[in-house]
Amino acid sequence: MSEIRLIAQKIELQESISNLYEAVLEIRRTEKNFFLYRNEKDYKENLTYIKFIKESITKEKFEGLKIHREVENLYNTLQEYENMMLKLKEKIHSSQAITLEQGIREKGKLLINIAENIKNTEQKIIKKNLDNIIKYSFLLIYIFFVIPFISFGLTLTRIIIKPLKELESQIKEIAEGKMNPIQIKSSDKEIKSLVETFNKMFHELQIKQKQLIQAEKLSSLGTLLSGIAHELNNPLSNISTSCQILIEEIEEADTKYKKELLQAIESQTERAKNIIRTILDFSRRKELKKETISVRNLIDETIILIKGEIPTKINLSIEVENNLLIYADKQRIQQALLNLIKNAIQASGSEAEVKIKAYSYRDEIFDRYLSLKNEGKCVGGLTCNKEFISIEVKDTGQGIPPEILPKIFEPFFTTKEGKGSGLGLFITQELIKEHDGCICVDSEIGKGTTFIVMLPKE
Repeated sequence: MSEIRLIAQKIELQESISNLYEAVLEIRRTEKNFFLYRNEKDYKENLTYIKFIKESITKEKFEGLKIHREVENLYNTLQEYENMMLKLKEKIHSSQAITLEQGIREKGKLLINIAENIKNTEQKIIKKNLDNIIKYSFLLIYIFFVIPFISFGLTLTRIIIKPLKELESQIKEIAEGKMNPIQIKSSDKEIKSLVETFNKMFHELQIKQKQLIQAEKLSSLGTLLSGIAHELNNPLSNISTSCQILIEEIEEADTKYKKELLQAIESQTERAKNIIRTILDFSRRKELKKETISVRNLIDETIILIKGEIPTKINLSIEVENNLLIYADKQRIQQALLNLIKNAIQASGSEAEVKIKAYSYRDEIFDRYLSLKNEGKCVGGLTCNKEFISIEVKDTGQGIPPEILPKIFEPFFTTKEGKGSGLGLFITQELIKEHDGCICVDSEIGKGTTFIVMLPKE
């Protein structure tokens, strides 16, 4: 019971740590906004979050804990960060501003690393205590139930053995990562008490987990909104410039030049509309409507949708294992494949080859996945106890440079200046992750690129 009380204390502490971590994320967000827009409100919010963290660290009792030194490090680094922000405000119009901004960014990254380390360390401690509870639970079970089982005879044994076996089975599931509440029908007070304590603890852990996920979502949203603002700023600036020129030269007789300016306005307007349309399509997605789909039919129907966009000199080959089926949302998986095939066609040029292959799970594919995962070239993850299928889309283009390969799944990252919105691969990886799958990229300069999508059969 002392371990359980310790877990309860750790859960309360975890809430404070989560608040610190969220505040650090807000510091980085307001810092980025201030550097981007020079808004006084963002600067003041930044200092407010700094003050909140310092007061929280001073208020909470971290002494004697394993994370004490890390918390002290966070406080000291935050103090340095605050001093640099105050100095930047004074030197904002001087030549030192750029150097100070770079230093602040580095300190901000360090703050994130320290906060994440504190959060991860505390989670490991909770997990270790959970393991101890499971060990002690087994010990208590054998002391209080197995010995009386022998003493009181076979009848009493039958009454006790069933809930014990259920408890053992559910505890094993918990140890494997399935965080479901324990449900056991038993009249025994000790078992009821133990189950209630376990379930209360798991409920609190689930609340903290949701809070952490929400904090990460808010951080991602800030990045996404900054990207949207940046992407829309370019076409709007071009439209504004063209309009100003037209206003100034409206009386001039150069009709051809005016027409070029109007065409530029139309082009940039369409670009902005495409960005907004893509974001709206992504935000309006509803729940998955999964069904059993023939992979061959799925690929054939996808090719039909873009047949008119395929240059006549591109050799498109399709190789699909017979009777290959998948349980998925057809429309969303088709959208992901469309993005990958379009990218392969564009990367290959007018005369090249694009190969599409689909096949069942193979050991060598899983080994390849592990290798690419270790290299940071995969998004999503595979569950070892599920059967998967693989779909490859390979082109013979120039390949992706190693320095930009880790960024290709980020929102608004694109190498197609003035053309792409940079959302295609970001949306694709989100669609794949929704299906509990993963997507990997394998590319070599001069030899082309292969995208590998792995999805569970069920």
